[in-house]
Order: sequence, then structure tokens, then C-alpha cells
Amino acid sequence: MKDLVIKAEENVGLVIAVIFLFSVGLAIVEFLWEWRNKKLTKWRLKEMLSSFMVFIPAQLTEKSATAMFVAGFFLLDDLIPWQIPINGWTTVLAILVVDFLYYWEHRWEHEIRLLWSYHSIHHSSPIYNYTTALRVSFIDNFVTWLFFLPAIAIGFHPIVVLVAIGFILVYQYWIHTELIRRMGWFGLIFNTPSHHRVHHGSDELYLDKNYGAFLIIWDRMFGTFQKEVFQPTYGLTKQIETINPVKVHFFEYMSIVRDLKKAKNAKEVFGYLFRKPGWTPRNIDSHKD
Repeated sequence: MKDLVIKAEENVGLVIAVIFLFSVGLAIVEFLWEWRNKKLTKWRLKEMLSSFMVFIPAQLTEKSATAMFVAGFFLLDDLIPWQIPINGWTTVLAILVVDFLYYWEHRWEHEIRLLWSYHSIHHSSPIYNYTTALRVSFIDNFVTWLFFLPAIAIGFHPIVVLVAIGFILVYQYWIHTELIRRMGWFGLIFNTPSHHRVHHGSDELYLDKNYGAFLIIWDRMFGTFQKEVFQPTYGLTKQIETINPVKVHFFEYMSIVRDLKKAKNAKEVFGYLFRKPGWTPRNIDSHKD
């Protein structure tokens, strides 16, 4: 069993390494392309630096968060009396299952304000390039692993699930770019930069679309797919207009606190915390702020 786990980890690890090197190469090409096309304005460079600064706390907490969810995976695994055999086919199946779980995790992060409070940080940049991929909340590390517990409950080995999570996370880096346009048939099945640009758009047509990580088929199946028909307006519907990494991290939490102070009863408290972002007692159809 141990040898099979190591083999599965090595095979998928090789794919992850290839995608990572491909992404680093694209990041260099993208930077040179933006520089040549005079897109690297002072304002844009500040936004890029802000994303780097936001990324630092996430990295500092990554090891402790990883230790927590690895322990959680193995604790649950000890309680499951069955286990799916480990081989190439079941590793691919694990990636599909984890990708499916990621779709719902991501969708709920947009539909439940308490989850949106940390995920909105990733959407707060008004630019879209590879530095945007780094703009993630440190709180994300401590929460998102819970959504992948069903994969352990099904019977997948924790290491295989961790490798699958690593694969879909690394995959998503390279799609944060304007450098790559449409990708034809590839985009019928897989997530692409074009699909993910839509996801980062704050335009009415693009709001809450294209949640997929590795595959775009879940969006096509569940009615959340939207093709790119015009250049998206990146960021939030109400831009935060700050590059201060502390303010970037906590702006939505402060907004929630302000709304909770206005709540008149428990029903409104529930609404502000668990309904869609932008919900108010008088306008349940309003959008994210």
C-alpha cells in the first residue's frame, strides 16, 4: 500500500511540477509582454505589489494550516472501514472527485457571505495577471480543507486526496492571465484563462460564473457557465480602492460588522452572515459589495 501511495504521489507530482514550471515561464513572458506594451504603470505596479504583500500572511500560516488539515484527513480516514484501491485510474478518479468538491466549495464561497468574507480578497484586485493569483486570504488555509472531507469519507487515501488538491491548486495559477486568449476545443472541457477572466469580472453578465478549478464541465452541468464576450471589468462591484494589505484582508469583515450593528433581529443577523453577499432585509437580490 505504501509503495502504491508513493507511486501515485510521484506520478501526479510530476504533472504538478510540469504545470508549475510552465506557469513560472508564462509569468516571465507575461511580465515582459506587459512591459513591452507599456502596461506596467505606477498604479498597476502598486496593485501587483499589494497582491504580493497579501500573499505573505497566507504563506506564513500555510504550514500550521496544512498540519491541521492533514491531521483531520488521517483522523477521518481511521474511522472509515473501507478504502478505494490506489492505482493510476483511482488517482484520476480522486482528482475528478476533488475537482467536483472544489466547484461546490467555490460556489458556496460566492453564495454565503461568511465564506465570501475571506474569498472576496482574491477578487478584490482591479487588475488581472499572475500576481492576482497570489492574492489569497490566510484564513482560506484554515477553512477550505473541510470541503474535501467527503473524498476521505468515500474511501480515497488521504495522500491521494492531498495530491489531487495540490494538482488543482497548481493548475489554477496559469489561468490568471490576459496573455492567453481563447483555446478552442480545450475550453469545452477544461478551465482556461478566458473562462477564469469571466469569473473575475464584476460585470452583471459575469457575476458568479465559472467556478470550476481544473474542469469547466461542472459549470456547464449546473448552469453557471458563461463564455467571455467582452473584456471583463475586474475587481468587486464596489472597488475597495486600497493597496494596504491589512485593509485588503479585512475590508469585508468590517463591512459585515457594520451590517450586523444594523440588524434588528436574529433573522437579519442570519441574513447578513449566511445569505448572498449584498443581501439586505429590503433587497434580497442586490449584488456583492
